[in-house]
Amino acid sequence: MALVLEILLGVMILASLVIAYFSARTWPIYQAVLVAFVFLAIVAFFYLGARTLATHKAWGELVKQKQQDLQGIEQQTKQILETGGPDANGKQVNGVRQMRKQLAKLATDRGGVLTDGEIAGVKDGTVQLKLKSPDHGLQANSVVFAFDQTPFEQGGRYAGEFKVTAVTEGNPEIQLTPNLPLTEAQTQRLAAAKGPWTLYVTMPIDDAAVFAALDDPTRAALLPAASLNEFAKPDRRLYDYETFFHDSYVQRALLADAITKTSSNLARTEAATKEANVEIGYRTTEKGNLTADLDKFRYEAKAIAAYEKALTKQYQDLRERLKSTYLAARQQAAALVRSQFQAAEEINRRAGGLEPAQLPAP
Repeated sequence: MALVLEILLGVMILASLVIAYFSARTWPIYQAVLVAFVFLAIVAFFYLGARTLATHKAWGELVKQKQQDLQGIEQQTKQILETGGPDANGKQVNGVRQMRKQLAKLATDRGGVLTDGEIAGVKDGTVQLKLKSPDHGLQANSVVFAFDQTPFEQGGRYAGEFKVTAVTEGNPEIQLTPNLPLTEAQTQRLAAAKGPWTLYVTMPIDDAAVFAALDDPTRAALLPAASLNEFAKPDRRLYDYETFFHDSYVQRALLADAITKTSSNLARTEAATKEANVEIGYRTTEKGNLTADLDKFRYEAKAIAAYEKALTKQYQDLRERLKSTYLAARQQAAALVRSQFQAAEEINRRAGGLEPAQLPAP
């Protein structure tokens, strides 16, 4: 492809020189030179454009290849982090995260452990504990995790997370108080604690292999039935029990607050229900009274309507009688007028033979 491009550029350069040569016979020399330079510039631009496209294509293919390589490396990195893989010798190794967990387990195993702590007394949640040696290395405000040394089958349990509140140099006795608030059941179990205790400076981390190696009866005696299948797997998810206990305390506190709030709402609801029932009773009585009043009002309305009807009939009768009386009065008035005219006519006749007066129509 590069050879074809160079041949094409050479042909174009020769064509520009030939055109400039023949043009010089009729054009001024500067125009021929200018045309030659224009052709050469076009050739140079064409060449640079072609090289740019080729470079862009080459770099694009290289970027695509590098992206594919990067995806492969990221996949390998993810595999190394998550599941691991074969090493240089072909041996299968764990992933980085699994190795970190193993390293954390080893670091925990190397942490401080104090055994055979005798409980001298428990008062108001404060534990007086006597260790085997005054060189225990604990200081005030140190946090330790206490476990019963009694086997699980004999009632040994996790005692809880405690804080060292009092320690005297050269004295094996220390004073512990719960680092997290205890429930009523935990308080009772702490008050009845007999010891001895084992103190861990850090919470022992979960180890799936320990539970997976147990036989089914032993595992069933240690774990609830819902967790047996999970803890039987050597590759199960591991738990951070310190965080788990802290989260449980937070959830328990939130649940206690929710219960308190719900109880308060329930009490208010019951009080409101009681008031509503009283109001309902009052309104029911009021409804009954109003219903009786309504019946009376309806009865009175009917009586008033009947009385109105009677008054209307009397009014109509009275109008008819007044109308008859009015017509009779008019007739009597007309008769009186006629009588007056007749009398006047008679008077006029007797008085001198005057013309008779015109009588009005009856």
